[in-house]
Amino acid sequence: MAIGYKELNHINTNEFKVIMRAADALISTVLASGTDTIFSLSGNQIMSIYDAAIDQPINLIHTRHEAGAVYMADGYARSTGKTGIALVTAAPGFTNALGPLFAIKATETPLVLISGDSPVAKDDLMPFQRLDQTLIAQGLVKESWRITKADRLADDLAGAIALAHSGRPGPIHLSVPQDVLEAKVKDPAPFDPEQFQPETMALSKADLPSILSIIDQAEYPLIITGPSQHESRQRKAVQDLMAALSIPVITMQSPRGLNDPAMGRIKDVLAKADCIILIDKDVDFTLAAGDLDHVPAESFILITSQSESIAHASTVLSGRLQWGCLADPITAMTALTQANTIKGDPAWCRFVQSKIKDRPKPPKSNGDMTAYDVMDAIGQQTAESDPIFVIDGGEVGQWAQSVLPLGNALTNGISGAIGGSLPQAIGVAMANPDRHVIAIMGDGTAGFYLSELDTARRLGLKLTVIVANDLRWGAEVVIQERLYGADRVAGCLLDEKTRYDQIAKGFGANGILAETLDQFETGLAKALKSRKPTVINALIKGMPAPSF
Repeated sequence: MAIGYKELNHINTNEFKVIMRAADALISTVLASGTDTIFSLSGNQIMSIYDAAIDQPINLIHTRHEAGAVYMADGYARSTGKTGIALVTAAPGFTNALGPLFAIKATETPLVLISGDSPVAKDDLMPFQRLDQTLIAQGLVKESWRITKADRLADDLAGAIALAHSGRPGPIHLSVPQDVLEAKVKDPAPFDPEQFQPETMALSKADLPSILSIIDQAEYPLIITGPSQHESRQRKAVQDLMAALSIPVITMQSPRGLNDPAMGRIKDVLAKADCIILIDKDVDFTLAAGDLDHVPAESFILITSQSESIAHASTVLSGRLQWGCLADPITAMTALTQANTIKGDPAWCRFVQSKIKDRPKPPKSNGDMTAYDVMDAIGQQTAESDPIFVIDGGEVGQWAQSVLPLGNALTNGISGAIGGSLPQAIGVAMANPDRHVIAIMGDGTAGFYLSELDTARRLGLKLTVIVANDLRWGAEVVIQERLYGADRVAGCLLDEKTRYDQIAKGFGANGILAETLDQFETGLAKALKSRKPTVINALIKGMPAPSF
């Protein structure tokens, strides 16, 4: 069971200000939480929120597709630690927004999706666009509920924000009927900022000594975290933990699991580790479900915010789970960091780091530009500028993750979903105006949300979009060729007539065609100096992702 949110208490709850719409209270609550941006596409049932936003210091980013708005909120949240807020209208607007939620739940992003809804007063009259949105959303989010009382809207939203960050972070859905938004409510005194903080579940004092004892008996202990503890999101916590214990910490967040080149020779690491400490990390496919041939560690420790994770691990590990207990990941990492009774072997840490940093050899050059060439050029030209990378796609995404530094990167994560990198990059750029953001994708991915170039151009974002164009759905072609033969490739080929650079110009952005590596390097240098979005359509030779 996920950690729930606490009862909310306002400061000076007996003091009230002017009468206002619930929609105005919604905007005030978002601002009070520390989030200054809402990503949205308008519609009948949420126009009162648009009207409320005009008078308050909040960025209301109007997108070209509801799913794009959700992905933008994802990028905003993952690059700041704040709550991503996406706002869509009822029924078709809501269903359009559902696509990203599976991926966002897997990447453990703290996000609230607010959808308009038909009026409560007309529930029995079959009103326009009536849909049981909470029922549909339940399997895709941590929690979903419909707000039917206007005077509860601010408290429910504050609770949803806290819940999104509590335990294992993830998306929350709120369905808000049109008449609830337009109803008059009293404006309470400001929230106590603490009310937006996540509910914590501390590691029990009874659990900690047993955990430390098990670790102390290990020769090669290894800490593996879930996606929300990746160094790009919890860098200080991860670094402090490794420094305190001298135990290596890695994050498994790739849909290719142990075969991800960005994890280097992870198989060698897992073959040697004799004790694995999982911090809110399920024993799932990324760990070969704990299979002895791939993960032979004699003992496992699981500290998690979800009791069902312990039950699952106990089953698949067949007696190797020596300790399983409940705690939220941040307080667990803090408790382990503050422990001073164990110290790992620095030589083991160096071994793990060297194996994780190892990479497959670059492909042999035959004159054609490859995904490796593109990524290597990006790495060289940005080595001193510290950009934020947003990486997406199948084979192209794997090449990017293999070559580029991932400390400041967002990837498409454990779900294997592709398509979100462009709107995610817009959210990242909105939250980081002083950093250059580079979105990297294949041509298959590019087709999902290319219209959001219009959004990026209207916002005047410093954004470079790299389309590594191999004229195919690369991952699918590789699978078809391997399973059925090169002459059995079907439904997975694209062609050179789609000019992503020209499409960019049609949206008012810059567009560059690169058919050679020299042209790409020149175009990239130009794009990195541009003050508006630039798409580089790089024609590359298709090839499988790198592997050992």
